[in-house]
Amino acid sequence: MKKRIGLSLLAMLCVIVLPLKASAASGEIFGSTSQTMASGTTTENGNTVTIQNRGENTKIYLGANVTSGTLTEYNAHLELSNSNFTFSSFTRESGWTGTIAPSTDGKGIDINLKSTTGITGRGLVATITLKVSDSAPSTETCTMTLQTAEAETPVTPETPKCKVENGKYYDANGNEVSQEAYNASCTTAENPQTGNFLPYTIIIAGILVAVGLYFITKKNNKIYHV
Repeated sequence: MKKRIGLSLLAMLCVIVLPLKASAASGEIFGSTSQTMASGTTTENGNTVTIQNRGENTKIYLGANVTSGTLTEYNAHLELSNSNFTFSSFTRESGWTGTIAPSTDGKGIDINLKSTTGITGRGLVATITLKVSDSAPSTETCTMTLQTAEAETPVTPETPKCKVENGKYYDANGNEVSQEAYNASCTTAENPQTGNFLPYTIIIAGILVAVGLYFITKKNNKIYHV
């Protein structure tokens, strides 16, 4: 049988104006130490904000000030300079989906959120709870940077075609099928047993017999002419 194999807050520094990257929206995203995002507690317009050590209640509030359009995506990368402050958990505001998690390099926190309705004007998007080391003094503070980031492009898994994976059969179109349907779609008979064709073994045997008869006949002819 022949198989055909078919065919990605010390201070909050370096935060000036963080433009929104969602389509049809403009404005600024920010971090805040206040759930009400009161004046003086956010990083808007390059302001610096101190994250105080509040033990298990140490939080960062993520928000946006949308000046035009509707914000439906919130993609950012957050870094903490003080290793005594680390990511613990997060909660999203109603209507938002997605994840907030430590980045794969272990040096920050990746934020990738979406909303079907979005926000206009000024609004809160999510809350991050930080874990502070037990060895850190109660007066410990943290420096953080927040940067906008492109949304992660989801990786589309390759559709298996003419493959057997984890006991499942996939035909030439990548559909999961039975073994019989897989054989019909992905295998071909090299030597069909029909009246018009003979198996290779019979053909080879016939050639050998013919060659043998030729030499025997030739030998007998020599003997006859002696």
